[in-house]
Amino acid sequence: MFEKQPEGLQQRVKELATQAIEDSNPTAWFDVVYSKSNGDFTQIPWAKLTCHPYLQDWLTIHDTQGEGLSALVIGCGLGDDAEALADKGFQVTKN
Repeated sequence: MFEKQPEGLQQRVKELATQAIEDSNPTAWFDVVYSKSNGDFTQIPWAKLTCHPYLQDWLTIHDTQGEGLSALVIGCGLGDDAEALADKGFQVTKN
């Protein structure tokens, strides 16, 4: 079960993103979100702590085995999808 995110978190993240865009550094807010979370995943709006359901379904339905194969997870967040792929034997690169 997911823990409830703190009140106003979405608004704070939106403000950080808006400020970063105004500062001509549109991706800077990601680092701020992670650093201000101090390891508390409830402070990261996209943290689900589980593999995306579509990826999990695909891995399960196709009984996918990744030995000898590589996978790249773009925008990996906390790495849940990367971990699921690694568990199936893929050499995973997170970005």
